[in-house]
Amino acid sequence: MTDTPSRKLAVLLHADVVGSTSLVRLNETLAHERIKDVFVRLSESVRSYGGTTHELRGDALVAEFGRASDAVCAAIAFQDANTALNASLGGDLRPRLRVGIAMGEVIVADNTITGDGVVLAQRLEQIAEPGGVCIQGAAYETVPKRLPFAFESLGEQMLKGFDEPVRALKVALKTGESVPPTEFGVLPGEPIREPSDRPSIALLPFKSLGGDSEHEYLAAGIRHAIQATLVKVSGLFLIGSDTVSNYREEAVTAHQVAHDLGVRYILEGAVQQSQGRIRITVQLTDGVDRRIVWAERYDRELADTFAVQDEITTEVLKALDVTLVSGEQTEALRSTLTNLDALHAFYRGLNHWYARTKDGNVVARGMFEDVVRLQPDSPVGASYMCMTHWSDALNGWSESKEHSLQVAAQWAEKAVALDDKSGLSYIVLASAHLLNHRHDEALATCYEAVKLRTSCPAANSYLATVFHYCGRSAEAVAQLKEAIRITPVYPPWFLTLLAAAYRECGELDQSISAAEEAIRRNPDDVQARVILCSDYSLSGRKERAEQLAREILAVNPVFSATAYVANEPYKDPETARRLTECLLAAGLPD
Repeated sequence: MTDTPSRKLAVLLHADVVGSTSLVRLNETLAHERIKDVFVRLSESVRSYGGTTHELRGDALVAEFGRASDAVCAAIAFQDANTALNASLGGDLRPRLRVGIAMGEVIVADNTITGDGVVLAQRLEQIAEPGGVCIQGAAYETVPKRLPFAFESLGEQMLKGFDEPVRALKVALKTGESVPPTEFGVLPGEPIREPSDRPSIALLPFKSLGGDSEHEYLAAGIRHAIQATLVKVSGLFLIGSDTVSNYREEAVTAHQVAHDLGVRYILEGAVQQSQGRIRITVQLTDGVDRRIVWAERYDRELADTFAVQDEITTEVLKALDVTLVSGEQTEALRSTLTNLDALHAFYRGLNHWYARTKDGNVVARGMFEDVVRLQPDSPVGASYMCMTHWSDALNGWSESKEHSLQVAAQWAEKAVALDDKSGLSYIVLASAHLLNHRHDEALATCYEAVKLRTSCPAANSYLATVFHYCGRSAEAVAQLKEAIRITPVYPPWFLTLLAAAYRECGELDQSISAAEEAIRRNPDDVQARVILCSDYSLSGRKERAEQLAREILAVNPVFSATAYVANEPYKDPETARRLTECLLAAGLPD
């Protein structure tokens, strides 16, 4: 059945292999294999930035994007990766692409795309340098200037088939910069977001009024604390704090954020502290219908800060008509910090911890230590202390990962003993159980973490981790997708885990796509390279597997396949054996 043709304005990317005929003459079989691989990898880059590959024919590719910035990111990310790969290949058979990007009206029918926009992208590609990217001036004007790209004018160009000259620019990555990830991350091979069956909400960063930077921590801390409470409500779908923090410096509307994140409701706030009093203004907006659902202004004594925070949380739940399940009323909304100094130390600590930096983590730990000292009967200080040590271990911020994990587990046990309802300590304890190969305990503890923190990316992603190592990889994929729905801007290791889970499900194409994207977002990710190496080994692509093996050894000359697998806490010995064999087959040493 033929599709009804439709017209629309789109951003088009056209890519072509430089000197494909000469490459084929060198070695026809190898040339076709490498050219095919080039376009597969470019298609993966297109998909990772929300684009759609419409045609892949011979030595050319046509793709469509909604934004010029995504097209530029996809093109530059691919070109950089392809240049690095070509440098490692022997001989002269190293396929390079030219890429052109243009904006124009197109016609979509029968899964093909035609129109002046496609032709213009093709003409711009023809004047690009080998390995380079050329963009139309009109498309360039829509690319945010904050992105790390350098543009060089090529002037007005007379292009074949066009009566008027076209302004063109050469685009490249600025020195020392890296291509940014998709702004609201696309999961390779999946739709960006799915609708939620629960009221969905995102909390924008609260503004600090009064011009006193010393008090900025209070606005950030109150917002993070409200987020930490709402994350525990099972009847709510809450976007992760890290994702929404991308709007900290931007002037945006509730409607725009709701559209970007795929949620309905947006909570905004402003905080001012003066002469022992705190003034908080909050507004809950339906971003779809563009109407204010609830708004309030609080003017209280500074000592009432935590009470106001709980009132805001309660009113938000009422406005969204969220029914708390049995026990959630007291567990989700109970204030456990009653000491004002401890409360403000907690707010300061949250502000530094959410910076997600090594130095911020150190400062946050000092603040949380103050919370423990000022109110030792509260689990709050201990639960966040365990998270700072866990962050050290996961991010390589400590001299000894093992010691950091041990200290994190000790603080987690203290928090649990104090009846921790935040759920943070259970995530850390689950990780300790998994590393000690206590798989059933890890699973039970992680279930408790997700029960306490329904909308928490960390709890959901770590449950996915435990599922994977317990041999339940299909459940790991589903759970990780839930974590990504919560935090559309997710860390690269989500993709690394996804790649491993897809591999164990036997979905090698999906695994390759996720691993390639993980490496693009974090070029230092050796784990993703090992997974990719195993994927190519299992799929019979020996040359590519061997190339990955050489890359792994270049980074880690003493890499051992047996030692690597021994550190992967798989429950089933057969899974570990298969992984070892495919890594050895790729040429990695025993």
